[in-house]
Amino acid sequence: MAGTRRFVKIFLASPGDLIEERKAARVVVDDFNSQLADALGYQVELVGWEDTLPGVGRPQAIINRDLDGCDLFVGMLWKRWGTPPGTEPYTSGFEEEFKRSMTRNAEEGRPEINLLLKELDAASLADPGDHLRKVISFKEQVFAEKKLLAGTFADVRDFEGKFRKCIQGYVIALANQDKSSENEKDQAPLAETQTTPPSEPGPTTPLSVEGARFLRNFLSTAEKATDERPLAATDVARVRLLSIIAAVHGNDQQSMGSHDANLLFKAREKSKFGRRELIGLLDDGLTHLRNENVPLWHWVAAVDGFKENILPICSIVGTTEQRIGALKAMRLISEPIAAKEHLERRQIVSLWFAKPSETAVRVAALEYLSECGQPSDLPSINEEFARNETQTNSAAANAIIRITLRDNRLAALQALYTLQPSTVEQGLINALFSRDAEFDDEVLLRGLSHRNVLVRTTVIKLLKRRRALSVTIVEPMLSDSDAEVRYEALQVLTASGRSYSIEQAKAVLVRKNPAPTGIGLFAMNQVAADGEALLERYTEQFFDSLTISQLEEEQSDIFDQHAYFALIRRDFKLRGDELRSAVANQFVDRFEYLLDEMVKRYGALTDLIEKTRSLGKHLRSKFTREGLDIICSRHDAADLQLVRSMLATGSVDYSAADLLYLAKFGQWCDIPLVIASLDRPEFGRKHVSMLSIARNSKYEDAARTLYALGKHRLNDLLTTTMPGSLLARIVSLMPDKAFQRLDDAVIGSLMRAEIEDVRKAASLKYVRTFPRRRVKQFLEEYMAADQFYYNVIHWLDFGISVPKERMLRAAGKALV
Repeated sequence: MAGTRRFVKIFLASPGDLIEERKAARVVVDDFNSQLADALGYQVELVGWEDTLPGVGRPQAIINRDLDGCDLFVGMLWKRWGTPPGTEPYTSGFEEEFKRSMTRNAEEGRPEINLLLKELDAASLADPGDHLRKVISFKEQVFAEKKLLAGTFADVRDFEGKFRKCIQGYVIALANQDKSSENEKDQAPLAETQTTPPSEPGPTTPLSVEGARFLRNFLSTAEKATDERPLAATDVARVRLLSIIAAVHGNDQQSMGSHDANLLFKAREKSKFGRRELIGLLDDGLTHLRNENVPLWHWVAAVDGFKENILPICSIVGTTEQRIGALKAMRLISEPIAAKEHLERRQIVSLWFAKPSETAVRVAALEYLSECGQPSDLPSINEEFARNETQTNSAAANAIIRITLRDNRLAALQALYTLQPSTVEQGLINALFSRDAEFDDEVLLRGLSHRNVLVRTTVIKLLKRRRALSVTIVEPMLSDSDAEVRYEALQVLTASGRSYSIEQAKAVLVRKNPAPTGIGLFAMNQVAADGEALLERYTEQFFDSLTISQLEEEQSDIFDQHAYFALIRRDFKLRGDELRSAVANQFVDRFEYLLDEMVKRYGALTDLIEKTRSLGKHLRSKFTREGLDIICSRHDAADLQLVRSMLATGSVDYSAADLLYLAKFGQWCDIPLVIASLDRPEFGRKHVSMLSIARNSKYEDAARTLYALGKHRLNDLLTTTMPGSLLARIVSLMPDKAFQRLDDAVIGSLMRAEIEDVRKAASLKYVRTFPRRRVKQFLEEYMAADQFYYNVIHWLDFGISVPKERMLRAAGKALV
């Protein structure tokens, strides 16, 4: 799924004299998860002795269970060595945790080990006690051996910076290392399965009657196995499943690999599983739901889960991953929460937000409630919002507003103003303001001061359209932090009679800020580009407002041809052919004419002339692009050959105007031009709103154009070589009936495409389009083939197992 994340567990080890640093570490992890987890695809989970649940046994042994599952060990020391753990030969809990991790690192290659050691003052060094002597000895050994990543820090602030670098560096390296293997998603052929007469699950023992019977048979078979007659892969997978079900405290890993899960799914009709095994397979499907590569929905149906409302129960028990998976599954199929004996909806919702719940669980719960919540859920969501946690704050606000919107649009708008979420989904903005006539001007005006830019931009546009903005209200908005808000304010003031020169508009729209670095640099570059694009839009409008005589005076400026293009737009019928000739000539002749004019004015031997001549290629390319945009916007079929020839040269930048023109007048032969256009740099985006830019619609525009050109030859179009992300978009947007008419061979090629998004889109189209009988038959044939992918099996299982009406709605959501 889009936005899915892998979890990285980091164990923080230290004695009790670094409490402030431990608090700072949690802040760093929360910041990482809110700012970088989506971009990197990894969510960090921080654990330590304060996170260990109480249990029976030696306290350090309970802590060690968390320790043994960590990916990164970060140890901290200052003056204290720590409390003895109650077992030889260790003298402190820290020492046991450190040496246990070192041993595991040597045997398994993990966890990675980092040490952050707080600097000691001279007074402490002058008279060290027993604890500090052990710390000093440890530090000297670590720095002498130089085997570990170890560093020092001065105070909490210094620690925070170094711990942040430690976390970010580890996750970025992990992301790079795992990138290729994650994309494979365990593609492998399924082996032959054991055959057991099908029957209904019977009474359960710890392993179930069926499971115990299988193990007895397995032992007998294993004794006779040879290299020539090896054990069946399905039998081995089932042994793993049963070992998970029989897990005991301290040895309770709760998930299988995707290969085993798919083996057992293939054997579902031939093997008899006990109820506990079915629940185990369901839990495994929830654990891996984010990867979409393990069957889930068949097992939900097998335990009568759609009728028994089992997913809400799974959302409050089990591992964190299983609870998140259950909530995401509930959201996908809009699963209601049915009241059960001794367990009402209110209790389930409150358990999602109970204090021990992981942040990721609460976020998933809020996302579910935003779509399926009821007014009765609002007290729990309001309590979560009141926590004011970075990771859940906006999600809680979003849920409150959406639930309110289902009953009262005005109350939902008031909630948006009151809660002031920093992040607001575009979909929520669209839904909230889709019937803006219900809001009077006074209510909308409050939105101009909202902290979220989408709200401010939407509101100022609505009020501008109503002509409900006074100069007094708009003037302060020229200083807004967002360029589009400033642009809209500028438009209102211009319409009221104010006059702004290009330089004055530039001062408003293009802000100069101190140069940031890293992610901040990317954000500021985007802000600057937005301001420049809006300035270009304003400049065009400015020249369009001038008289013909003014334009004729300005058009000879070789660096700025806005006046020339304004004259063309003013009377295209008269001047259109001149523009066509200039574009076809790539402005060579006009540039030479303008250069001659400069020579007449300044003389032939000036440095200015030579420097201008050296800029000729860049300026001609810019003018050609602007001229071609004007031609495309006229929508004249007679210009098709000119447009084709210019795109074929590859000398003009990308512009959406080309695709819109070709979608209307182009033919099959233009498909290579559309695909090649994606490799061209993007031209100034003066005709595109900033909200559209944020969505980066380049591939969507190309997909729609390709479908328009190839809808009468879809089998050929879908086998044309193109980027996978583009092909996936075409499959998603094509009508279901068109997909239904595709050749079986073409559908098969889509199901075996290398790009995961292509396979997902094709699978979802298939289950929406064809009868379940055919989907089931296709699934069996697909799994029996030499090549297949697990995410296709996941979505085909979804198509045949989920109740039909809910499946159709959910498949539509998943395709967006």
